[in-house]
Order: sequence, then structure tokens, then C-alpha cells
Amino acid sequence: MASRRFSGDVECFGFADDPAGRARRGRRIVALLSRFHRDDLSSLRVLDVGCSAGLITAEISRHVASAVGIDPEFAAVRRAQSAAAVRGNLVFVCGRGEALPFADSSFDIVVCNHVYEHSADPWVMMREIARVLRADGACFFAGGHTLQLIEPHYRLPLLSLLPRPLASAVVRATGSGDGYEIRFLPPWRLPGLFVAFERMRPLNAEVLRDPARYGLTDGVMRHRAVRAIARALAPLGAVAAPTQLWLLTRPHAPRSGRTPSGAD
Repeated sequence: MASRRFSGDVECFGFADDPAGRARRGRRIVALLSRFHRDDLSSLRVLDVGCSAGLITAEISRHVASAVGIDPEFAAVRRAQSAAAVRGNLVFVCGRGEALPFADSSFDIVVCNHVYEHSADPWVMMREIARVLRADGACFFAGGHTLQLIEPHYRLPLLSLLPRPLASAVVRATGSGDGYEIRFLPPWRLPGLFVAFERMRPLNAEVLRDPARYGLTDGVMRHRAVRAIARALAPLGAVAAPTQLWLLTRPHAPRSGRTPSGAD
């Protein structure tokens, strides 16, 4: 996965200083998995790929048998390990999503939450995720795309729509960084990442039909009227949402190999 910058032990994008928001997102993932994968998660082993400082992983670990977080940034893993010391079922390791250091069929669930855009080769990463999943396992995938009004990492309008050299120039000109290295795909290309999986179930419409059930009550969604509109327009909103949610099921016969299916 592509490197992400840190200032000391705190991720530059600010996720590490929002524990309440990270915990809320972790509970949202657990709620979706509980409904659409299995009702009881307490016996399952979970891998969180690209876990950063581990705040979401720690929340998930409260609901499962064991959780492992992996991230390529040593500073993030070191920070996460300090929190893991208080939970016996939670482990963090340093490693890349494109070469997961785990045996085949090691996990019941893999979480890939807003990670693919940081990966040097997301096609290889998704193949690796399928490899480490058991035959009845599932991957929770959440990811943005190029058609976002506000780019979520730098909070700049239309940044993900710009050609990379121009986007990098904007990032430098605004003092936000040295360049733009995020690699979003257009929304219609996201399913192409999932070729190693047997079934792909989109979850956006389900969340919008019942946002309170999945803890989607922050930001503009904290307003009851907005949630009512979201429920009424769920199918349209699911397509237009800046984050796309999927539940991916691994095929019964695992696909080996780490060659890409097509990279940018």
C-alpha cells in the first residue's frame, strides 16, 4: 500500500484524534456484518487491512473472537499496539495489503475500509484478501471514488476529479502536502476490483433505508429531515454516495497467485 505521512505518531489526515468517530464507524461495520453475513460474530476471526492507528479495529474486537490489524506504517502500528495491550483478542502487525503475511483461509472476515486508494496495486490487494479468507468468509469493503465533490483526505473541492499533475499542484499550492498520491477509481470501475470474489452485495441502499440502525447520524445525517430524505431516495442516493459499501463473498475454490488483473 502507498505510504501515508505521519507527524510523530498521529496520522496527518486526523483520524487518530477522533476516537469517538472511529468507534462509531467500527460499530457501523459490525452492524452491517451482523445483519448481512452472520447474526453472531462472537466466534469469528477478523482482519482489518490498512488499520492505521487501530481505532476501528479496537471497536470491532469488542464484538468478535479475535481481531488482527495490519498497516504498512510502523508509527501507526506502534500507536495501535499501545491500545491493544489492554485487550487480549487484539493484535497489530506491520505489513502491506498486497502481500499479507498470513496463511490461506486464515480469517472469517476481512475489513477493507477506505484503503484501496492508498494501495500501490489494489487488484493484488483484493486478491490477497480473498486468499486469506475462509471459503464461507466475507470482505466488508468501503471506498470512495473520483466523483466526490470534496476530496476526503485533503478536504479540497473536486480534487479527485483533476488530472494527477494538476491535483498535485493544487495540494502544494494550498500547503496541504507535497503532492497528490491518492488513487481513486471512477465508481463504475470499483466492481473490477472484486474479480476474486464469488458474490458482490452492495450495501449503500440498505444503510440509507435505515440510517439510524447503522449509526449514520453524524454530519448532515444528524438532522432527522435529512435522514427521511435519504430513506425516500435510497436507490438514487446509493448510486451517488461518495462512499460505496459492499459485502464480498469468497468463492469456495480459492484463487491463488498475486499477479494484477489490470492496474492504472
